[in-house]
Amino acid sequence: MNKKNKIVQYNNEMNNFSFGKFKEKELDLFFSICFKAKEQGLEKIEIPFSELKELSNYSNRNLVRFVKDLEATYDKLMDLKIKKGKDELNFIKFNLFDEYEISSDNRMISIQVNKKFEYLLNNILKLGNYTKFDLIEFVSLKSSYSKNMFRLLKQWDNTRKWRSFQIEDFRNLLSIPVKYRMSEIDKYVLAPIMDDLPKYFEQLKLEKIKEKNRVVELKFTWKGKIDELEEAEIIEVEISQKLSKAIEKTKKNKFITTILTDENIHKLINKYKEADLIKGLDYAYKTVKQVVPNLTYLFKIIETGTKKDEIKIKVKQEKKVEKKEIEIERVEIVTSSKEQGSDDSLYQMFLNSAEDIQEPILEKAKILFLKEVGAENMNKMYEKFFNASKKEFIIKAIRVE
Repeated sequence: MNKKNKIVQYNNEMNNFSFGKFKEKELDLFFSICFKAKEQGLEKIEIPFSELKELSNYSNRNLVRFVKDLEATYDKLMDLKIKKGKDELNFIKFNLFDEYEISSDNRMISIQVNKKFEYLLNNILKLGNYTKFDLIEFVSLKSSYSKNMFRLLKQWDNTRKWRSFQIEDFRNLLSIPVKYRMSEIDKYVLAPIMDDLPKYFEQLKLEKIKEKNRVVELKFTWKGKIDELEEAEIIEVEISQKLSKAIEKTKKNKFITTILTDENIHKLINKYKEADLIKGLDYAYKTVKQVVPNLTYLFKIIETGTKKDEIKIKVKQEKKVEKKEIEIERVEIVTSSKEQGSDDSLYQMFLNSAEDIQEPILEKAKILFLKEVGAENMNKMYEKFFNASKKEFIIKAIRVE
């Protein structure tokens, strides 16, 4: 196999799905397909058998066996019971792929990602909440338990470098047989994991947390990835003591601390003036009451904080207009987005328009906002941040009409 790094990347939400019932080779095939589907949008992707075998390090030359393994991989995908919804009584179920075609005659597999799951493999760098790992390292692991734990730990390899599991969550994520007692989990699950993974997670340690002599939690800790690649350049950035204190204070908010990595702090310093950044971090420290999912979301919080003293309330004048006039006004607003370059004049047109026109544009603006911060539903906190940057998203909504 080509030794050049082949990086698999996907949205962290995929780590909530249990792949424990997949056999070793089925896991290799699935994540090799994910590697090929990464950032390909909804395009139909064709992968030659030869390339898929190379990616997954599949050594068996029997064509029938290979096709059966591909079919078994898809069948188990169908059994994942992937669902999304507000609660246990309101949800939808769907599969990762809209199309999964195996052609033995052409020695080819064709796939197309389901639109509802496009975000799992696309635009993940922009959203910020993603897992990445080297496919070559992944396929080299022998145990399915090791493979699944490898990717679950990789989610935290660039941030806090620890991961704990309640014992029942651990059983579910790895699909450990219900009949297994702790002694059997030690022998058949944890032993392979602790034998395989230390080569990729430096000083990997496992702590069993007990209550009344019963293991209730497993905690994995490590120092970092053991890497033989060329050493990266070290970038040193000097900051003032005032900014340093603001950063350390913000890290004390447990909902923000994991997002404030050195890399993300560097991006914040490059994006904002020091005074604005200090003001925004202080606002985030005081107001954030839920986990910050990605850096884009943190940007919105900081920008809200820098503007919090500039809130203006404007009373809208009621206007009664005929439906025909409303439609004409809507056309004028949309046309203006193409004919005029001024965002201020465009936003003023929106403010002066009738309520019937404003409502659908406002709804579209909220959809664009949720998409940018990587959220699905608008809660009170998101509403607050949206209101602080409402003008920006309303203008975007009008321009895409």
